[in-house]
Amino acid sequence: KQWYQRRVRGPLMAGATRIIDRFSTYLVDCDGVLWSNNQAIPGASKTIKTLISNPDKRVIFITNNCGRTVSNIQHTLDTLLDVPNVPSRDIITSGSATAIYLKNKMDVKSEKVYLIAQEAFSETLTDFGISHFGLGPNPFKPHKEWRDFEVDPSVKYVIVSLDRDFSHAKLTQAYLYITENNAEYLAPDVDRFFSCGPGRKIPGTHSLQAGLTSLVEKAPKVIGKPNRFIFDILEEEYGKTGARGKHATNIVMNPYWITISPYSALIP
Repeated sequence: KQWYQRRVRGPLMAGATRIIDRFSTYLVDCDGVLWSNNQAIPGASKTIKTLISNPDKRVIFITNNCGRTVSNIQHTLDTLLDVPNVPSRDIITSGSATAIYLKNKMDVKSEKVYLIAQEAFSETLTDFGISHFGLGPNPFKPHKEWRDFEVDPSVKYVIVSLDRDFSHAKLTQAYLYITENNAEYLAPDVDRFFSCGPGRKIPGTHSLQAGLTSLVEKAPKVIGKPNRFIFDILEEEYGKTGARGKHATNIVMNPYWITISPYSALIP
């Protein structure tokens, strides 16, 4: 899809008027767009309220942050932006998108997922009925323990996301499942950096995936945006239920820029 980038001059709403008039469905990013470091970005609340107050508009919130559940996003929209009661079906995280991918592909009765991630991602997989393990610390193991380590043949998927307990043992275990089980290697996102404030960024999810990617000599299947799969989920969902209007736009808003990516094929 062609991307358009336009400079906003003056108030955000003035710059966004023709975009609001043109489209009926909006795919809105969250972190760094609606809020940053638990503070609402100026103009975001007013813009979202304007969109959702219009019965001819629909707003779908999308985030690559799989470290937050859908209910947590709902709470943040309510408390930071004063936008309450957002339906859960109008929020999709890279974690919930990954869960949908697994639910549609794996045998949930006999197959398992080795998960390198945070607790919120684990909660999301549990909500979808997906058997998984790997949460929490995994202490260092000497070579002789790895020699006797039994690779569970039911582990058919390995997911690597941000994990504050990431360790050599977790890396090794993921490597063994992929190389000896031919487990599918998945990544909710491959963000290289996270912003932690003006002028500073820190290593993102990609920093945890890079070593494993090098070892197994193949890149993970990436589920989150801007990859197509997360939009395929939206196309299937809203193609079935119907959305108001003929066009959708992926709109990224902040006080300085509006970035638009039209997804004309998304809504029939």
